[in-house]
Order: sequence, then C-alpha cells, then structure tokens
Amino acid sequence: MYTVEGEEVAVTSTGTTGTLCARSGDAALLAHLRTFHGQGVVEGVFRRTVNILMPDDMLISLSARGSDNAPRTLVIDVEHWSDRAISAGQSVEFTPEAIALGAPGTPTRIQVAGAEEWHPILPSLAALGPADLSVAADALDELVREHGSPGGMLGPSPAASPMEVAVTRALADGREKFVGSVTSADESGIRHAILALLGLGPGLTPAGDDFLTAPALLSALPGSGLTPLGRVLAQVLREHAGRTTRLSAVTLEEALRGRARAPVLDLVHMLSRTSGYNGARVTQALRIPVRNVLAIGHTSGTDILSGLVTGLRLEKELRGSL
Repeated sequence: MYTVEGEEVAVTSTGTTGTLCARSGDAALLAHLRTFHGQGVVEGVFRRTVNILMPDDMLISLSARGSDNAPRTLVIDVEHWSDRAISAGQSVEFTPEAIALGAPGTPTRIQVAGAEEWHPILPSLAALGPADLSVAADALDELVREHGSPGGMLGPSPAASPMEVAVTRALADGREKFVGSVTSADESGIRHAILALLGLGPGLTPAGDDFLTAPALLSALPGSGLTPLGRVLAQVLREHAGRTTRLSAVTLEEALRGRARAPVLDLVHMLSRTSGYNGARVTQALRIPVRNVLAIGHTSGTDILSGLVTGLRLEKELRGSL
C-alpha cells in the first residue's frame, strides 16, 4: 500500500456528498470488512487517496479509480477526494455494508458489497538459476538507470539541495552496508544496515523503506536465500515502531508476507518466467512491467526497483548456500 509522493500535501475539501462504490479491493480486507462494526478515524487525505485507521489499529487506504490494487486498499469509483469534505481526524463509521466518512452534514457513504476481489498471488523464482538471476538483475538495473527518477537510490537530481545530496549519500552508504552484511550472514550487521535505511528520506514512504520493500518481498518467496533477512527486518519493525511512518511500516510488513502492490508483483511474476532468456530478451520482456512500477510516486517506483536489483543479486550470491 503506497501513497503517491506527488500527493503528499494534505487536502481540506468541501462540497460533494453521496454514495460511492468500491470497484475492487484486497480480498483479505474485504473479508474483514464484511463482518466489521466500529468507528475509525481519517489519518490523512490526499487528492487521490484517503488513509484510515480502523478501530482495530489496521491502516487502510481508499484510492481513486485508476489506482493500482494493493494490500489493505480499496479502489473507489471516484475521480478524486478533493471535494468530499473529508479531513484528517474525522471519525469513520464501519458497518458490514458500507464505510461512512466526511463532515457530519456532508457524509460520503462507500458501498463495499460487490467489489471485485483482488488476490495478491506470490510468485516463485525457483526456476531461475544463478545465471538467470544475474541476467535479470543486469537487465533490470539497465532499465532503472535509463528511465528511473533521481533523488533517492539513484543519487541526487541535477538541481539537488545540500539536504538531498546528504540523504542520497546516506542511502548509498546504507545500501553498501546492507549488501555486505546480508552476503556475510552478519545478523548484527543486517540489523544496523536496516536501521540505517529505515525511515531515511522524505515523504510517506521514504526512499530507504521503498528500497527495503523489494528484498522484503523476495524473502517471502519459497526457497529464498533472503529468508533470514526477512526475520531480522520483521524484528526491527516490531522493536522500532516509530522509526518510520505508519504507512511505510505497513507496506514493509505486507511485503514480508509476500503481499505488495499489483505492478510490483506483476514484475516479479514476469521475472519468474525469464529462465534461459538472454539479456536483450529479458530487457524487452521487462519494459512494460518496469514502466508500471516506475509510475509509483515520484521516486518510490525507482527506489523499489533499485531494491529489487539488489535483492536479485543477493539471491544469486546466496543460492549456493540454500
């Protein structure tokens, strides 16, 4: 679950009321909502996303039509939220039939029944040997460097402020420590590397967290050599709950369960089918899935892909010890 970085200015809106329908949603969330009663609170409002904290402390997102399916997310048949009189701190009423939110005189009711269920299916990279993983990582790296957005894991943008330069340098240092400690199976080093990256960068999903999301997802795959990393990351998230934003922590927790935004899973599924491909063929196969991931946020997609490149290379190194 992600909020587009370009929308990270909160919206205070007035106007439209009425009933909306959920077009699709995370199947696990829909099942939870079908029997749920209670009162939650609006945590944040952005042009195309409303984040809500449910009374059972689950953070969920209501995204406008055209948004990606994602864990803990409903895609709602609305163009944007700017005219719905919804603001942070307002109460939200949950019943099995609907979600009601907005100012007392101008409610918006969202019907949940009938939404198409989205089931995030975990891919497997078991068919890829070390050579396949190397080819895939190199092809993906080439595409990210060619089309990705600087400002995070790719380094500073051309007009970077001193702060951006400092953050991108810290991100590069954190990645180097991360790779070294995972390769050497140094659990203490992995822990320190994660803490160096966690929460590093601006926005609701900082670049360091976006980078960690991909190795976290790979660690959940059957037979992954990154499984020990996943255990350490889960422990760090439990012990340092305030280290990053609530949204970002939820995204990492879901990735550790093999659940990620649909374009990210689609890309990993495509990677799983590239056994025996040469570099040019892998690059061609990945172009559209990579473009879809790059569309996530300002640099979030780029940073996730950078993490996937690193994760694939680490997986290649670790395969010999599986």
